Amino acid sequence: MTTSGKSVLMERRGAVAIVTLNRPERRNGVTVEMCEELYQILRDLAPGDTRVIVIRGAGSDFSVGADLGGQSEAAALPTLAQLGDVFHAATLLHTMPQVTIAAIDGGCAGASMGWACACDFRFASDRAKFSTAFIKVGVSGDMGLIWSLARIVGGARARELLFFPEKVTAQEALEIGLVTRLFPADVLHQSVVALAEELAGRQPFALRMIKANLVSAEALEIRDYIEIESARHLHTVASSSFVDGTPASGQGKPSKNN
Repeated sequence: MTTSGKSVLMERRGAVAIVTLNRPERRNGVTVEMCEELYQILRDLAPGDTRVIVIRGAGSDFSVGADLGGQSEAAALPTLAQLGDVFHAATLLHTMPQVTIAAIDGGCAGASMGWACACDFRFASDRAKFSTAFIKVGVSGDMGLIWSLARIVGGARARELLFFPEKVTAQEALEIGLVTRLFPADVLHQSVVALAEELAGRQPFALRMIKANLVSAEALEIRDYIEIESARHLHTVASSSFVDGTPASGQGKPSKNN
């Protein structure tokens, strides 16, 4: 099933949802409309039975950031009060129970880099290029990019990328951990969908609990985290999600707790 907004498309393939930024004629430049549509799609997906969400761009770019159209960013975007929650598309990508994957081809900059960095995985083509871009247009940044970037590449590297926003190649992005896998551009999207389908084939309860643990680990001291982690672990062991992988039981067989 495919749903369509003006600038964001969503297609379901079984337990995988593919969300496409769809303004290729503008290199998927981010507009208020795109922010609103992306936020709404993600909000609708979060409580559903989708297991993995892939976000990508139409054409040969992920997104080159805000579509200023000859305006300053201040003129192009409304106030925070006018936008409401749509800045929190990044929050949803990072915290929603589904595993989220950014499939990055071509340019990925500014606001859209914030969306990519909010995802659980960033997989890129060998021609991808990244730039934080904010300081070039005299703004401080949005879509959670600075929060995410410092956690992904470390504070020192994040500062380098933010204050000296030269373009980072795909290979450089791999070397600093900004992305974790590279693919030839012509097979990027099918390769990422195959990985998404592999993840979607895992036990859904365990998939969601691991994602929840990752989010909790970012917010809690280790003692508090382990209390929550242990409760979730025991819950999954006692559920139909648990698979007994010991040789004596027959690896991959459902446990007797089913």
